[in-house]
Amino acid sequence: MNFNLKIFFIAFILSLPFWWGLNIFQKNLENFLVLQELEQYPKIITAQVSKPILNLDKSLKPLRNWSVDEIKINAKSAISIFFLEGEKDQILFKKNSDSKLPIASITKLVSASVVSENYDLNLPITISEEAVAQDSDSGQLKTGEVFQAKELLYPLLIESSNDAAYAFAEVIGAQNFVDLMNLEAKKIGMENTHFVNSSGIDPITKNIGINYSTAEDLTKLAKYLLQKPKILQILSQKEYDLYSIDGLSHHKLSSTNELLGKNHQIIGGKTGWTPQAQGCLLLILKAPGQNQGYLVNIILGSEDRFGEMEKLTDWINTAYKW
Repeated sequence: MNFNLKIFFIAFILSLPFWWGLNIFQKNLENFLVLQELEQYPKIITAQVSKPILNLDKSLKPLRNWSVDEIKINAKSAISIFFLEGEKDQILFKKNSDSKLPIASITKLVSASVVSENYDLNLPITISEEAVAQDSDSGQLKTGEVFQAKELLYPLLIESSNDAAYAFAEVIGAQNFVDLMNLEAKKIGMENTHFVNSSGIDPITKNIGINYSTAEDLTKLAKYLLQKPKILQILSQKEYDLYSIDGLSHHKLSSTNELLGKNHQIIGGKTGWTPQAQGCLLLILKAPGQNQGYLVNIILGSEDRFGEMEKLTDWINTAYKW
């Protein structure tokens, strides 16, 4: 092999990474330019073609709309993610999303999951005196009343009843129930989460500990709950007529989630508030427009959980091109 031929082959091999990189750049540039054209002239483009010009990478959307300024959220922690089955999650906003914070009654989502997986939902559960004595409760359950487990899930999640949470735990023993909650969190992949009770109430004394999690961990929980239609159906209810096991009407439950019915994107969610946790809110929403997929928005440690959640949701809808 003569000298010139050797030089040619060496130059050819060295140039391969350049041409490979140029090809990827060209493909991404073509995708980007088509997206831009579709956004500026959607009617013209769609009129000219009856099928997609390119197999556009789904990960290119949503695109950040930089004409919309960044948002300021005053909560201690917040996150918004977009996810689509089979695709990598996209973080649209985050603030201290890995901070371990008390989550108050968002706890009850894990309690409900434990019940749905480990209890006979036709099981009669009697409300004890200890259950009724739980602090910071908005429920109207009374000592000696009996409900089927599937019915007791409604006050647990709609009214955020601490009585119901305690009653569920009493069936197998409070500590056994909490152990199941921590196993459930581990199964979901919530590595920075720990539970000490079934309701999320603040501890009476400092040495007891408190239920905590992170906004990032709670997105994993929200995605997991999408596989549990019964729980999602309850979380979507603004009101519900509760019945005792004898078929008698008990009372009408009203959701603690003030945003239900105010935004058509909302599938469901869970509130939480205690003096230590302050306002907490988890929402599962449909992605904007005609997009498949979901949003999970979480606010922790807020003095205005509903106002800040509305602000975050509105910003996500406008700060990204869907």
